[in-house]
Amino acid sequence: MRKAVTDMSGIESGDFPRLQARYRRQWWIWFAGCAVLTLVGVLAAGVYGIGMAVLSLIALPVVSAQLSKKLSRYYKSEIVPQFVGRFCDEGRYVPGAGIDEEVFRASNLFGAPPDRYATEDLIEGRVGKTVFRFAEVHAQERRTTHTKNGTRTTWVDIFRGFFFVADFNKHFRGQTTLVPNFWGSKWLAGKRRIQLENPELMKEFLVCSTDQTEARYLLTPGLMERIMKLWNRYPEQLSISFTGSCIMVARSCAANHYEASIWRPLERCTERDIEAVRGLTAIVGELNMNTRIWTKE
Repeated sequence: MRKAVTDMSGIESGDFPRLQARYRRQWWIWFAGCAVLTLVGVLAAGVYGIGMAVLSLIALPVVSAQLSKKLSRYYKSEIVPQFVGRFCDEGRYVPGAGIDEEVFRASNLFGAPPDRYATEDLIEGRVGKTVFRFAEVHAQERRTTHTKNGTRTTWVDIFRGFFFVADFNKHFRGQTTLVPNFWGSKWLAGKRRIQLENPELMKEFLVCSTDQTEARYLLTPGLMERIMKLWNRYPEQLSISFTGSCIMVARSCAANHYEASIWRPLERCTERDIEAVRGLTAIVGELNMNTRIWTKE
């Protein structure tokens, strides 16, 4: 394999430029064929001609998506693993793995359990003493409405983004959750709202716990300040759950990461994805998880 190096990040690009150029050429061949079909369809001016023109226009984005998917397989296998280890020890990237649905459900950060659940692009490793893992998650709820014309089913997002799980070095007797304090949060958060002595945090989060004494002991003034710093970096995107002996952070994000495009330069792909990995692994330090003020029972 050729060893080319991108100027910006030092990532070895390998065969990425050659493959990208090949897939772009294939797309232009398709484009030329579709242009001919469209022209023929316009000149024909009949039903079949119009249909031919429409089909040729539909084919182009489909071809682009399929070629980008092929390029993404190379990107995931050869490019992404190079930068995962930069931000943690024992870093590992597994494109086909993710966060188990049972773990997602156990967080109790969302009002309804998902009817459809997908996860991919697992990254796991260790920062200092803290073991973590995170992946992309897309959880949806099925909603059915009945009308005079029949039954209609739609899929509504419960959550889409990164789901982060890390060892907190403490066994929790109860469960404490923090969700954004927008309209409807009471329904999302569940039961037993508690008040804490941090007005800024109480303004942005709805805090609930099954053990209020433990929650007040857990959410120290220092930890609440650090949570707010994290919130200020990702406003309205964070929900946090202290469950079992773990902290779970759900960070909503509509963009799909760790994917390549035949049109996007490698530097832009890696810049976006390196920033995502950097930001998620930084949660360990930002929440001071390596300062072990508790021990597991």
